[in-house]
Amino acid sequence: MNERRLVIIFSIFYILLFIGHIKAQEVEEPDAGVPVVTTSLGKIQGKALTTLHGKEIYAYRGIRYAKAPEGFLRFKAPVPVEPWNDTLNAYSDSLVCPQTGALQMVMSEDCLKLNVFTKNISARLPVMVYIHGGANVLGSGHSLYEAGPHYLLDHEVVMVAFNYRLGALGFLSTQTEEYPGNYGYLDQVLALQWVRDHISNFGGDPESVTIFGMSAGSMAISLHLASPLSKGLFHKAILMSGSASNHFHIDNVYWTRKLAKELSCPQYNPADMVECLREISWKTIVNKCSEWEPYSFINMKWNYEVDGKFLPKHPSQIFKEGIYNKVPMIVGFAKNELDYSVYHQENNSRLLHDLSVSFDLYAPEIFLYEPEPAGVASHKSRRLWNFYMGRHSNEINATNIENFGEIFSDAILGHGIHRLVNLVYRDTPVYYYRMDYVGRRSLYVDNNGTARGIGHADDLQYIMPGLWYGPQFAENDPDVFMVDRLTQLWTTFATTGHPSAHELPNWPALNDTKLSVLYNDKEPSFQGMPYVERYELWDDMFPIERNSCAHN
Repeated sequence: MNERRLVIIFSIFYILLFIGHIKAQEVEEPDAGVPVVTTSLGKIQGKALTTLHGKEIYAYRGIRYAKAPEGFLRFKAPVPVEPWNDTLNAYSDSLVCPQTGALQMVMSEDCLKLNVFTKNISARLPVMVYIHGGANVLGSGHSLYEAGPHYLLDHEVVMVAFNYRLGALGFLSTQTEEYPGNYGYLDQVLALQWVRDHISNFGGDPESVTIFGMSAGSMAISLHLASPLSKGLFHKAILMSGSASNHFHIDNVYWTRKLAKELSCPQYNPADMVECLREISWKTIVNKCSEWEPYSFINMKWNYEVDGKFLPKHPSQIFKEGIYNKVPMIVGFAKNELDYSVYHQENNSRLLHDLSVSFDLYAPEIFLYEPEPAGVASHKSRRLWNFYMGRHSNEINATNIENFGEIFSDAILGHGIHRLVNLVYRDTPVYYYRMDYVGRRSLYVDNNGTARGIGHADDLQYIMPGLWYGPQFAENDPDVFMVDRLTQLWTTFATTGHPSAHELPNWPALNDTKLSVLYNDKEPSFQGMPYVERYELWDDMFPIERNSCAHN
């Protein structure tokens, strides 16, 4: 990803978000014809929007689903919102949850709010609930930046997107009953409960809810498949480039104590530690955590906990035992995923030299697996180097840096998706795809601005518009055919449980007789399982029985 482009995108987004928030404080007149929605919590007034193909829809944005997790409510499970008396003017998106970003003035801990987009509040349409990604430290359900309704609402669905707590504020853990972690995931559960209880007032069917997400949002969906707390809150799932059925070794307690130490708080008494951290501003906490990733590699610092409530066991074990929430699924990933994510360091010869010479030392941290005990040779790291970089290669350089990126693709995303698919396809319908189409716009471009391939999150731009990719597609854009195809596949799946589109009337679910995977290029095709040899390496290195050591 071009770093300068990323900075520009973030800056534009936060400036627009700030302007929008200021304008939202002004008195606005309701749009004529937009109905007031009456719920058991109170009345809600929205605004009108127009979809890609010119249909009018109603947007109800910034609806609180939980109390602000501030003060004593910080590092606790979310508390449901209480009813209000006046009509809520839900005209604009809320502030986003605290995270690394250019303008902290558009962030707030009072961020547990959601957006609902509908076209007929008297209908009973399928509901699609989006869970955003961002490595558990970035992102939002903001309709301008990432989660716009303008493509999906050309079809007969209701869409919901929401914010949840991120970083230390969402996942700090002492692995005790008082502070078990998983607060961001519990926010998601509460948002899904809100949908169950209130979406019928917006024209949605609470008995036909599809959750879908990208990256860490997709990983979250795999956790809701595994969690007893999420049972019955959704009926179908779409996982785009992420699953928790992986080898990740992320020690939340380590990062919690590191944060406490660097902010001069007690480290070992959980009550004293949390009491101290509650007195510190969220800005200080976010800024401190941001210092821990100087090279901008893909590296999650905060993850789920097997807490006995949200997660009774490691998700891979839950899937293996068949005790998950069995619903139809679409599962897939992009052909190149994170292959190009390291190109922004290709001219950093000092860093590449250090990574090459000390690969055995760095690999467990950047590829998120448990290091070998002290004094023991790192067989896992050597196997990875020999397989991806070549047994006779001794350095990472501009000619083989894409091979290094492939390790990221498989470690962070690909293998977990592959494992999930193989664990569940015999129990429930699974529609597996690889996104191969390379459009005009990509997050991963060369120095001439040309897409290198189809990278991580590039397919999301065809599902929802967002400033991350630039302006919304025009109706005559040459890539709009992919918008129409993917949104038709996703919404027919949300409606019937069977994805179909004009060019793809018969997408078969996986079965033991034929493992047909959709390779979604300009001309779609069905082929066998992708990257089998690569994923077999990870299966062998990280068998399920041994991949749960990171959690207590």
